[in-house]
Amino acid sequence: MDVLTTILTCSLYLADDNLVRAIAESTSQSNPYFVIDTSVDMTQVDPPPPPKSASEALARTTDILAKGGRPLVGLLQVPPTWMSAFGRELSDAFDPCTNIAVGTAMLSQFDSECAGSGPPNAALKPRTLPSAARRRCVLRKYEEAIRLAGFSTVTSLELRYQRHLQPQVADAPIFAGAQAASWGPNQLLVPVLFGKSDSSSTSK
Repeated sequence: MDVLTTILTCSLYLADDNLVRAIAESTSQSNPYFVIDTSVDMTQVDPPPPPKSASEALARTTDILAKGGRPLVGLLQVPPTWMSAFGRELSDAFDPCTNIAVGTAMLSQFDSECAGSGPPNAALKPRTLPSAARRRCVLRKYEEAIRLAGFSTVTSLELRYQRHLQPQVADAPIFAGAQAASWGPNQLLVPVLFGKSDSSSTSK
């Protein structure tokens, strides 16, 4: 999975791709199966090894919820309540594209709130860099919503030292794999676009 390509494919927050990438690469360390219990002080306990599969991540999240904990899951550290608010199952949180879509939908809401009551033309245009103050406001609101102490600081540091990356179009989650026999809502385009069509494909 290429994080930047997934963000460019699935993000609903067009104003600040760098911020979305920093969130994904900070606390969750680009692990789509990331799970943390924010009700536990991780400085006082030995954290368990990170999950390595969606089923393992779902089992850990379910266990945290059963014990009254406050889990955050996936690339953008999404609370389970956000998944249900958007009509998605908890297991969907471990699909990178869905997780980014839900998390960035909330970022868009926070950005709108941070914009205040300015004139309509004050709204950000897609792919324009927001002001530092507005970015700080969005980060603060996200931190307050997910209730993860130090989130803004860690994400800001990630932004400061972020390296430029080139997205890889073939890694976008909307493309079916070369061996895929069928595809669904997250795989909208077929390998023929990359010259991997079978003998039954026709050229124009």
